[in-house]
Amino acid sequence: MPVKIHHTSEGWYYQWGEHGKKYFFDPDNPEAKSAAENMAMRQGRAAFAHGYRGK
Repeated sequence: MPVKIHHTSEGWYYQWGEHGKKYFFDPDNPEAKSAAENMAMRQGRAAFAHGYRGK
């Protein structure tokens, strides 16, 4: 599953897949955006490391 970027009334966030944690960030802060994306990617790597194999 890819990391996706979404926007809701709560703000911008990255999320791994459809059910992963939402990592919110300030869109005006490039460091925060990068950190949020990296955390979502890390969640995906952890899922695969623990047996997730996709659909």
